[in-house]
Parts: sequence; structure tokens; C-alpha cells
Amino acid sequence: MANAAAEITSLPPLTVVIPVYNGENFLGETLESVLAQSYPAVEVIVVNDGSTDGTLAVAGEFGDRVRVLDRLNSGVSASRNVGISTAATDWVALMDHDDLWEKEHLANLARAIARRPDADVCYSGGRELIPDPATGVFYPAEVMPFSSEAELPRMLMERCAFIPSATALRRSTVLAVGGFDSRYVNLQDWELWLRLFHHGAKFIHTPEVTLLYRVHLASRTHNALKTLKHSVGVVEQHVLPHFSAFERATRGDGSSADWRERLLSCFGKTVLRGLFR
Repeated sequence: MANAAAEITSLPPLTVVIPVYNGENFLGETLESVLAQSYPAVEVIVVNDGSTDGTLAVAGEFGDRVRVLDRLNSGVSASRNVGISTAATDWVALMDHDDLWEKEHLANLARAIARRPDADVCYSGGRELIPDPATGVFYPAEVMPFSSEAELPRMLMERCAFIPSATALRRSTVLAVGGFDSRYVNLQDWELWLRLFHHGAKFIHTPEVTLLYRVHLASRTHNALKTLKHSVGVVEQHVLPHFSAFERATRGDGSSADWRERLLSCFGKTVLRGLFR
């Protein structure tokens, strides 16, 4: 018991930030999983992004255990930024309003951060929760293919290597690079991971599968053209400028335009396969 208490005092305090828009169906279950953590957060912030359903009432059922920030609809990126900037701690764990955590999720993240005090980003493993077609009941399915630390530099150049609900961020580092970019309706997480990476942020991974990512109609991006447009924007802004002249010269005709078309064509097919699988 004494050892456990000593460990807790050595772990970094965490704030949880949950942006939500019209999330009354899942928010309550998500908050229950956050509040049931073996290593509790210092505070839990729900940023209500102009919901028109019963989201505020659901959040209000948790009383002073949850701090609610109510604002006009501005999108998930702006809501995350408000929560991060308001947090009382320098480490912020991100959570989407429809996902769940196993009880050790925050503890595992905090232990990993304590072992690596130079870290700026820490992410866990994750598993999909999918609905039974007959009953609609969600059950655990495939483990999500998040990148290891060794694979991360390469995988970040190809795709979003992990998702927000798996992630804890150093608040000061995120604010220093400007937070999430509200111009990206989709893939704003990948854009921020790349921006942090190019600014020298240190990423660490705790492989335990403690995130349960809920897959449902509202959780998938169904506007393929909009997603592809934002994918192209991320690639052009954060991927292409970091390929060396040698890589450009040894692929295609050596021109920037040729390399761009090859990469974007390949990437576009990847995105569309993911959307319509």
C-alpha cells in the first residue's frame, strides 16, 4: 500500500479534455470510464461545442466531478484547443465523447511519462468497439494498428499513426506550436502530430491496449472528397517538404511535380480504401 501511494505521488498529474457536439447518446458512458480510472485525473473538462441535443444535461449529471465549458459551435479542433489551454496541468489526456478507456489507461500513460521526462506526446494501444448488427450492442474487435516508437517517423509520413483518445500531450509544447489547426475538419490529429514531430517533439508509446474506439456512423468520415482534400493539404504542407532531394531524384522523373503526383495518388487510394472498406 505504501509503495502504491509513493508511486502515485511520483506520477505527473493529468487533465482530461473531452470535446463534444451532440453526443448525448455516448457521453455518459465515456465519462463513467474516465471517472473510473485507477489513477484519477486532476480534472475532467467537457467542452460543449454548441450542442443542440441533451449533451449539457448528460454532463450536468456528473456534478462537480466534471467541469463543463459551454461555447458556440466552432469545431472539434477549436474545442480541443480551448480545453487544453484551460487545463490546470501541463499534461492533458485527450478523449473523444464516444470512446472508452480501460481502468489502467491514465495510469499507464502517467507511468510512461514518468519514465521518460523528456517526452511531449505519449500514446497507448487501442482496440475497436463495433456494434452487433442484430442488437446494436458494442463489443471489442480488432486491435488498432498504431505505430511503435521505432516505426513512428516513417509511418507519420504515410498516415495518422494513432488517434487522440489514445494520447496525452504536454500542454506547453502543444500551445507552443499553435494547437490543433481549425482549418482541418478531418485529419486535424495527423496534421498536429506531424507539426509536433517536425518541431522536435518527443513521442513515446505504451503498448497496452487501453483505448476502446467506438465505431459507428458518426465516428467515420463519410465525405470522401473532403477527407481526400484535407489529406492532400496535410501531405503538401508537412510531408513533401521533408523528402530529400535524393529521394525526389531517385523516384519518378526527379521533378517535384512528378513526386507529388505519385505520392498523392498512392495516398488518395489509401484514404479511399479506409473510407469504404
